[in-house]
Amino acid sequence: MVISINKGTRLIIGIMVILAVVGVVIAWIYYSNINNSVDPRVRQAQVLYGRYNIYASNNDFEGVLALLDSIEYIYTSIPHYRNSYEMGVVENNRATVFLTKALSDTVREEIRQYYFALAEQHLLLSIEYYTNWLNFPGNQTEEELKVFVEKEFTADKLLNNNEKLDAIIQNRVKEIMSARIETPRRLSVSYTNLGIIRRHENKLEEAYDYYNKALELWDDNHAARNNMNILFGKPPEKQSLLRKLFPPERK
Repeated sequence: MVISINKGTRLIIGIMVILAVVGVVIAWIYYSNINNSVDPRVRQAQVLYGRYNIYASNNDFEGVLALLDSIEYIYTSIPHYRNSYEMGVVENNRATVFLTKALSDTVREEIRQYYFALAEQHLLLSIEYYTNWLNFPGNQTEEELKVFVEKEFTADKLLNNNEKLDAIIQNRVKEIMSARIETPRRLSVSYTNLGIIRRHENKLEEAYDYYNKALELWDDNHAARNNMNILFGKPPEKQSLLRKLFPPERK
């Protein structure tokens, strides 16, 4: 059976194809520019993070931990990143592995406590990194940040002769400005997880304090709110599909 297509339909299809091709080209140029402005010293860490969800979804905890070790090595080898918020993310991700293991139904009680201890250790480290970073450079103005980043990046011989240095510096400033918004939420998650540990240890007052701290940092922390409800014997709040698709704007 041959389907005939009139001239008008062919024209519309042709225009749609052209628009699709143009869209792909624009996207390629856009993301190429982003990749070119990423600090080449830590680009491999971002590549490794691309595998994180694969390992996590397969419950490959050893793979996740090995991945995080490699990412940590990259960041700690560069003074600028050694005490930055990225290290807090690494520690929080490590804590998540041990917390997930501790909450498994099949783990023995003594092993559960061991995993809780490891999770707490890494959560406290994440909080330390986040808090110290928010004090500096997380509280600087954009112009002050640019001066700070420029001084640190131009001092590194690996970047000195990079023709994209200005773009790399500007991209790092944008990363820090974005992290300034995200880091209180990350801190909130760390405190929520500490609260979960305390609740399972039956230290309910401490659990309450951690959940409360989490909500002070991020009042829309759904996990903290529901864990608080559990403490008071209330049912968990259901999150609507609309809210999941369109969460509140970050402030």
